[in-house]
Amino acid sequence: MLSEFIRSELEELRRTRLLREPRVIERVRGPYVTIDGRELLCFCSNDYLGIGQDRELACSAEQAIRDFGWGSGSSRALSGTSSVHQELEKAIAAFKRTPAALLFPSGYMANLGLITSIADRDTLIVSDELNHASLIDACRLSRAQVEVYPHGDVAAAARLLRTEARRKFLLTDTVFSMDGDLAPLEELRGLGADLVVDDVHGLGVFGPEGRGCVDVPIQTGNLAKAAGSIGGFVAGSGELIALLRSRARSFLFTTAPPAAVCATGLAALRRLAAAGKERAKLWENIRLLGAKSPIHTVILGSNERALEASQTLFDLGFFVPAIRPPTVAPGTARLRITVTAMHERDHLEALLQALRKI
Repeated sequence: MLSEFIRSELEELRRTRLLREPRVIERVRGPYVTIDGRELLCFCSNDYLGIGQDRELACSAEQAIRDFGWGSGSSRALSGTSSVHQELEKAIAAFKRTPAALLFPSGYMANLGLITSIADRDTLIVSDELNHASLIDACRLSRAQVEVYPHGDVAAAARLLRTEARRKFLLTDTVFSMDGDLAPLEELRGLGADLVVDDVHGLGVFGPEGRGCVDVPIQTGNLAKAAGSIGGFVAGSGELIALLRSRARSFLFTTAPPAAVCATGLAALRRLAAAGKERAKLWENIRLLGAKSPIHTVILGSNERALEASQTLFDLGFFVPAIRPPTVAPGTARLRITVTAMHERDHLEALLQALRKI
């Protein structure tokens, strides 16, 4: 029976220390969060520049709610597309310097919509083994032939591209979300195949004015990391976006994000372009940790050890959840530490001191 299956699966998750019970945050204040009445330094937020707490975003949302209400009431293909949706898509395209862009409710849905629209059984996708789960799921749903190359191995990717296929392209994250390292983008581009990238963690952090890691014809991203808002997007040619509007199932068959969400996205893009001071502070903190991006990992191996380390940090006043399978490979459970422009030097020094105790 189904109920017996569920109980058995839950028991196995408990036994292997994989059952998720997220802590509940009661308040956010700069780099601090309040949990169970205690204020802790948060080192697990992707709000890299602190824009998510900017008053301008809240004011933009309030005005859009007055003009459009909260709910959008329909899918984008019916009555869910407002003038603010259109304005945000034009702003994303301008920011990413592509001819057009299309907004999705999340980055996950943007990746699903893109890959399943441009790939089919006659397509070869050559994909990095550490690509985000949304890209992996998108490849599976596309029914394309998928060849996975060892992480960052350009020579292996080149060999796999020699496979015969009517269409083929390379697929990679730019900044890998659980390791914090960067894809060898220039070398991959040099292989001559179409390169499709997910630049979620690059937006706002890398490139002039935070425009991202790379300039390629097809890229995905979202406004939920350094932009401090919500919503995913695909940026590319006008023809690509026209195709996605009519074919991407994760665009067609879901309720549109509210106009208020789009208004915060517009405010966030304005803040991103002007956030030079915050970006400089972020990179100062990144260098202090000796990292290549805002993401720094401490691999501990077992689920038990990662959970114990996370709890020790919690007891010492730091919020750093343990990362376990299936988010990472078995035997590589870790602490995933993210730094932001909101952290001060003494915050990072205190964290490093606490890590030494572990």
